[in-house]
Amino acid sequence: MTGRPPGRLQGDDLIGEVLRNMEEGLFRIRSKTLVPAIYRIYLSPDDYEPFRDVLPFIAGEIRTALDEKIAAWNRSPRKLASTLLKKIGAGEAAVASEYVRVSDSWLVEIHPDLDGKLQPGEIEVHSELGAPKKAEYGAGSLTRRIIAPGAKQAEVEADPAPTVATAAPQPASEKQAEEDNSDQTKGRAFAYIRYADQHGQQAFEVTKNQVVIGRGGRSYWVDVKLETLPDVSREHCRIRRDAETGRFTIEDVSQFGTAVNGKPVGQNASSELPRRATISLAGVIDLRWEAI
Repeated sequence: MTGRPPGRLQGDDLIGEVLRNMEEGLFRIRSKTLVPAIYRIYLSPDDYEPFRDVLPFIAGEIRTALDEKIAAWNRSPRKLASTLLKKIGAGEAAVASEYVRVSDSWLVEIHPDLDGKLQPGEIEVHSELGAPKKAEYGAGSLTRRIIAPGAKQAEVEADPAPTVATAAPQPASEKQAEEDNSDQTKGRAFAYIRYADQHGQQAFEVTKNQVVIGRGGRSYWVDVKLETLPDVSREHCRIRRDAETGRFTIEDVSQFGTAVNGKPVGQNASSELPRRATISLAGVIDLRWEAI
């Protein structure tokens, strides 16, 4: 990572580390080589903030880069086989006939590291071959790669995923962002979100220009923390308010989907929220949305 101030990450840095992680995670089985389909990227809170508003775009570019890489491998598998198969422990004579992913699509998520493990400029990438149906429950440890500018690359074992999600402390950058939002909106309620979870009937007053909704947990900061089934992602969707027009949009960043009045938003896609709507998360919990 050169040609920029130390610790100043660019989108290309994230793409490069995901592609490197993709290559190291190859798994050979008979005449096929399985390619990791799930990538969870963690950044320090300071590095995450500049990316926050363009996360869907960056995730889309990463998925495009993954498509291009697997297509290139499949166009010339014999040329790449000698190098790649050595990395996964296969003999030099072995040649992968096809590179495939287990899941139907790439899952790319970018999150802030709220545990304080990463310094500015470091990137942590977790990858998996395929998505478990019940994510984060009974999951084992993952391999992570931490890349620091000018530092030696290291591989360590990540802590096992907790059995029960717990709320993570809010970092200074998140607190400052919340304070900035409160200053802009002066604490006025723009909308209400009402729902029932395992704790009973709940109501959330929307006073910020962005609200993050999900189960929350380690390294996942949310404004609306839902106590519900794991089908609902730790960070499931985001609602944004346009300060100039007062219009609201909802973005789906989940694994199992978000729908507005029965119509799916689409993974890593956004749609406009009407003044009143029912927001369904993974088909297991409904939020009643009402803008003022």
